[in-house]
Amino acid sequence: MKPFTPTRFTLLVLLAAAMPSLLGTAAVSPVLGLMKEAGLGPEFVVNLVLTLPPLATAAAGFFIGALSDKIGRVKILAVSLFLFAAAGVSGFFLDNIYAIIAMRLILGVSIAGLLPMASALISEYYEGEQRTRYLGYIGVSNGIGVLILQTLCGALANFGWRYAFLVYLLALVALPFVLLCLREPPHTCEEKSECPVTVPSPLRYVGIYALVFFPALVMYLVAVNLSYYTGSFAVSVSPFWVGLLLGIFGLSSAVSGFLFWRFSRQFNPLSIAGLIFLFEAAGLFLIGISENLVLLTIGLILLGFGMGLAMPNGTAWVSKITPPAVLGRYMGGVTVSTFLALFSNSFVSPLVLSVLGEGEYALMFLLFAALSAAVGVMLYAFGKKKSVV
Repeated sequence: MKPFTPTRFTLLVLLAAAMPSLLGTAAVSPVLGLMKEAGLGPEFVVNLVLTLPPLATAAAGFFIGALSDKIGRVKILAVSLFLFAAAGVSGFFLDNIYAIIAMRLILGVSIAGLLPMASALISEYYEGEQRTRYLGYIGVSNGIGVLILQTLCGALANFGWRYAFLVYLLALVALPFVLLCLREPPHTCEEKSECPVTVPSPLRYVGIYALVFFPALVMYLVAVNLSYYTGSFAVSVSPFWVGLLLGIFGLSSAVSGFLFWRFSRQFNPLSIAGLIFLFEAAGLFLIGISENLVLLTIGLILLGFGMGLAMPNGTAWVSKITPPAVLGRYMGGVTVSTFLALFSNSFVSPLVLSVLGEGEYALMFLLFAALSAAVGVMLYAFGKKKSVV
């Protein structure tokens, strides 16, 4: 059989498959208020539509990653795309909030098979600077995915809350290309010189995952609360504009993902982590002091730029230190960290607001801006003094 040689079209297929993963669960955030108004349930139950799927993603991440090491990454990726579309669009047909939440849990599990599989396949298909550049392009695809999902969801919300769930059908576009154009990398010891497997200390991975978790926590802090925050503005902000604002945020993260390989040339992963926190601090500060859409938009652009570096920084770092034979399970940890951050917002935001005062979203953003700035300065300074691989 002729050996499989990945091409640029192969990369496009992988990027399209990873596109919906970052904000796949949060895509319907602009319509949560409409679902409550429609009488589907009280606010805390309706919010489970957004907050429970990330828990399922986090819970399934390591398991699905380890399973891909055994049965193959392309199979997992294809099944995950199908489940993502089927479970996601089910909200259009269902009227019971608890049935919707049950299908959202399946959606969360499917997402655990998107980003880590695409990242692992890129890491195994490509090498050197090409690999680093293409892992950064996953940030581009995620940013474009945020732009498409959030903006389209906000537009569909004008027809009613259930129409927003139709955006999940977009995942079916990539599915046939995954099945026809991708091939499994070799996984056996006879085919892989890296066997038997030796991996770094677990604490090394915990540190990397933490540097993905906390920027994601900050990002989702804004994404989840944006519709509530803009409700306090003097000018009314419709669900369409909320979706568009989050889309702009996604476009900014796409730009930084595209530029990630240039950052990786100049800075080590720890210094990049410091820059991520500093970008997010600047964005949070502007969002916190904003009283109009101009400052809010600039803040979201800076916040998105930082988050666009966080995902490829984590995946590239993991791919550098992990043998291919077990790459799936450790790459799954990046996804676990990201979606654990989203789930954590279900109690972090209410807890902080209970201390600061109900509706004090601006003060909450400014508090996290100060914390992010302090962490960013420390990480950047330490990264400049220490060589990190």
